[in-house]
Amino acid sequence: MYLLYKNSLALAFVLCTVFIHGQSNVDSLENLLITTKSDTVKVNLHIQLGDALNDHDSLKAYKHFKQAVRLAHDKKDKLYVLRTYKRIAKRYFYTPAYRYGVAFIKEGIHWSRKWKNKVWQKDFYLEMSDLFQFQSLSKQAMPWYDSALAHLPKNAKPDEKADIIMHKGRAYYDIGEYKPAMDLYVKAQKLFEENKIYDRNYGHLLHFIGSIFKRQESYDKALEYYEKELELAITLKDSSLEAEALYLAGGMYGNLGDLEKEHDCLIKSLNIYKQLGNERSYALLLGNLSSNYNDRGMYKEALANLQQALGIYERNADHEKKAWVYRAIGDNYSRQGKHAQAVTWFQKALEANSKTETKQLLTASDITQSMAWAYARKGDYKNAFNTYLEYQKLEDSITNEDNRSFLHDLEAKYETGKKEQEIALLNKDKEKHKAEIALKDAEAAQQKAQRNLLLVGCVLVLAVAGIAGWAFFTKKKANKILAEQFEEINHKNIIIREKNKDITDSINYAKRIQEAVLPLPTDLNNFFSESFVFYRPKDIVSGDFYWFTQMDDFAILAVGDCTGHGVPGAFMSIIGHDLLNQVVLEDKVHKPGEILRFLDKRVTNTLNKRGSRQEYHDGMDIAICAFDKKERKVTFAGANRPLVIKRGEEIIELPPNKFAIGGSQDSSCKLFYQHEVALTAEDIVYMFSDGYHDQFGGASGKKFKYQQLKDYIGKLTRQRLADHQGVFAAHFDAWKGDIEQVDDVCLIGVKI
Repeated sequence: MYLLYKNSLALAFVLCTVFIHGQSNVDSLENLLITTKSDTVKVNLHIQLGDALNDHDSLKAYKHFKQAVRLAHDKKDKLYVLRTYKRIAKRYFYTPAYRYGVAFIKEGIHWSRKWKNKVWQKDFYLEMSDLFQFQSLSKQAMPWYDSALAHLPKNAKPDEKADIIMHKGRAYYDIGEYKPAMDLYVKAQKLFEENKIYDRNYGHLLHFIGSIFKRQESYDKALEYYEKELELAITLKDSSLEAEALYLAGGMYGNLGDLEKEHDCLIKSLNIYKQLGNERSYALLLGNLSSNYNDRGMYKEALANLQQALGIYERNADHEKKAWVYRAIGDNYSRQGKHAQAVTWFQKALEANSKTETKQLLTASDITQSMAWAYARKGDYKNAFNTYLEYQKLEDSITNEDNRSFLHDLEAKYETGKKEQEIALLNKDKEKHKAEIALKDAEAAQQKAQRNLLLVGCVLVLAVAGIAGWAFFTKKKANKILAEQFEEINHKNIIIREKNKDITDSINYAKRIQEAVLPLPTDLNNFFSESFVFYRPKDIVSGDFYWFTQMDDFAILAVGDCTGHGVPGAFMSIIGHDLLNQVVLEDKVHKPGEILRFLDKRVTNTLNKRGSRQEYHDGMDIAICAFDKKERKVTFAGANRPLVIKRGEEIIELPPNKFAIGGSQDSSCKLFYQHEVALTAEDIVYMFSDGYHDQFGGASGKKFKYQQLKDYIGKLTRQRLADHQGVFAAHFDAWKGDIEQVDDVCLIGVKI
């Protein structure tokens, strides 16, 4: 008893010393190791030293852990030895040297088997699965969860079984297999709720189910589960669970467009993690908060949060998270239009990612995709295209690696996990085998008698079969012809589907390029006091486009509606965008009427380069406004597109010229005149294509019509102009109902 008391005091002294000096104070720990005589204290000191050295000298840390295990064995206390293995294994959950942790867990499995302790076998299987899960190696974790389930005692508590099933589901979720993940979550939920177990693990299950709905973009449903988790956390007074639920719910509020509510949730979660001293989660929340600031256009605040998170990850040498932060900083600069700086940060992200051991391909794919966008927004389409090809290669590699390694690892690990069950059943099988041999001898004698009777019966059956055979083969021949025809049709369908996929993939990439050349909302907000853009292509790409440039207190805004929609319209929109760059930015033509005249000639020349005498009708309708902020006026000229100004309850309409840009009409016959209007502080200027008012819908399925659009604008209440995008979108969808969208839509409103 005295010796136990003495050892306890020594251990308490060690822990106090470590707390005072910090776990990284290796010298203090080594001095204590030399002076202490207690083996129990030495085991703890070796574990503390290994923990302190693990991040920067994994080999030396491993040696200390091995020494701790040797000393534990010397105590001849089996449970103490197994607990020591488990304590050491947990030290490797977050470190790159996790393979040493795997080795210690395997030793724990070996000794628990040798000592026939099935409870600890199960515990070590769970430790192995959790280690792989923390290292983002979810496929390797799955067979160990199966082994843990196989070794659960019959009298195991329901929540223990539910917890293992739930975490196996999380492993499926991590690799994108949402259906089997959800199946396992439902099984776990049934166990929890049937046994009225509403604890911390049940809260995590609510989190996991919500995340399935989030991945399916069912944000309302995901939010419902996250809020249930939050209610449970408050009931349990579990701060860590509450912080988790808050940041998850905040993310859903952000996806649903409520950025203020997202911000409030993230700040509350951040403060809880700060109080708990959970630096890893605190850094994660800083990153989430930076995304919220980016979405609200608060780029300076977003960057400050990212730099603070980066400091934490650099201090902990976490290359995986550093790569994530570098990419986020690149995205931040890209949003601000600083695309060259963005590319530099993406390159740093790729370099940091190359030093990681987990998620390397997946993270490189995300970074490369962001870099392709930055090049596209920068106007460097060659590098954008090449980088996007690299992104596609990485995506293919991820898919191929998943298909190859998943089956191999799952089979190997699962078979390893089953061996013990097979050994346990082996002795029982031997006894059964003897009984089966005796039974088979008796059955053999009976079968011999039956065989003789069957021979007689077979002769009769063959006679009948001969007649039936002729009919069968005749029918089989006809079926073969039908099968060949079906196979040919099926083969052609496969070819058509593959071609459709290739075409759709190409058009989706074209959409990204088209979106990259459109002005950013921040470009408009930097000049106008308020603005909104409602832009919705009929198909994937659009024939409608808008164009903007600013020169100090003077700006030009254009809304174009090209002939056709889809791919042909998109080609025309790129031509229109490029020609406006030439006329306004290169040739310095700034009067709307003159811009239309130059644009008309160049569209005609561009579409008739080969000297064809055939009449063509390709071109565009377009409205162009020049805004002078100092004199507070707008100068407008339009080709088949009017301008509408809302002044209080009054609607001022400026008519366009009644001919299009391009087309078959002789350019010399077109005279583009322009209007000049003085604006008040509350005037709202609306520019739009014909897609909105040409949409069929309503109770009678008729067009919305231009006059009805003007009336609707006139009835709009005074509210923030930024909200009008949602107002027009909701009204358009309500009018359209189930009817297909008939044309591309672009509608812009600005206040000077």
